[in-house]
Amino acid sequence: MILINDRFFLLFKSLLLSLLIMGLMVFDGNIERVFIVAATLMIISVIRNFKLKINYTFLIFIGLIIGYILGNFLLYYSADINNNSIGRNDGDDERLKKPAVIIFMDGEPGAFDLSSALNNIYNDDSIIRKINAPIEVFQSKVAYENVGSSKNTELCNRIRDDLKLRLGMDYDVYIAYFNTEPLVYEEINRLGEKYEKLILVPLMLSESEKYKELVKTIEDYSLNGNVEMKITPFLWRSKKLSKELLKKTIEKTGKDNIDDTGVILLMSEKHNFYEQGIFCNEVIRRMEESGFEKDNVICLKYDGKEKLLKNSIRLLSGRGVDNVMIISVSGLQDEIKEQSDLINQAKKATKKEYVNVIYINGWGISENLLNELELKIRMANIKD
Repeated sequence: MILINDRFFLLFKSLLLSLLIMGLMVFDGNIERVFIVAATLMIISVIRNFKLKINYTFLIFIGLIIGYILGNFLLYYSADINNNSIGRNDGDDERLKKPAVIIFMDGEPGAFDLSSALNNIYNDDSIIRKINAPIEVFQSKVAYENVGSSKNTELCNRIRDDLKLRLGMDYDVYIAYFNTEPLVYEEINRLGEKYEKLILVPLMLSESEKYKELVKTIEDYSLNGNVEMKITPFLWRSKKLSKELLKKTIEKTGKDNIDDTGVILLMSEKHNFYEQGIFCNEVIRRMEESGFEKDNVICLKYDGKEKLLKNSIRLLSGRGVDNVMIISVSGLQDEIKEQSDLINQAKKATKKEYVNVIYINGWGISENLLNELELKIRMANIKD
């Protein structure tokens, strides 16, 4: 039998061990190192007092579960939960008549940021994401370590600066994000106090759940006539963007290797499949006209599972191609976790399938994209 004191201390040690493991999962830098040392010492302590009995094992398991739940609550209450609201402007102050352009997308920090990661998870309605928060944060941290950094916000800054030059003094251009600072809702509220007109520009191929929530919030406040808001169309109908993806593919593979190249167009599960599908069909049409074999171009609804992508690469390899291009079509750049996964899968497939697998990470910045955005902004400004 286990004495009551022994049971208590074993349960307490297991709970504390769970909290320490969770700490090293979510923190980085010197704090992570402290948690690693503390967790190692606690593991040694638990092992020393461990006996191969059902009671011991059960208590350790219960302690780990309680620690995980407690740690998750601590993370939840440390997060900055946003109310995702848009306030009404009273219209008393004189505001600028020229429009403020807000380019927005999901976004993510350039380096791993625990606060942004937690806010992104706990602001989501998904209960599963909240339960798995420590695991998801850990996956994000590992992805940043593997890839190095995200160029997401850097690319958006370059787009903003270029559009400022193109649009001139008649427009003021800003950027905002759903998942990192500056946040879309906060920018709409802030700029709504300063400008009479806001032009919202989704830097997205098609709609997402977060976009739907934003539109609904804007519609709920549509009776407020003091701030005029317009949203430009998505990019899934863009001929320029499909042309740009074709150009990038040919540049990577070379004109002489088109016949020996297979292409996998990755659609994101976070965005509208129908609209992404129409865009992919346009890309495929252009590729066929440029000499790519129709059977060697695959449009894949990618859900992050390795098996789907591996089977598609194997299929193309069986058709005799020497090169396989994996192209993310849904955004400016993949999120850091997706980048890490796809880079690893491309490396594995290159070794196993005896083909050269190349990963193209989103659209990137191009004249075609900038021209498209400029046109949409100017059209939104002249329409009633």
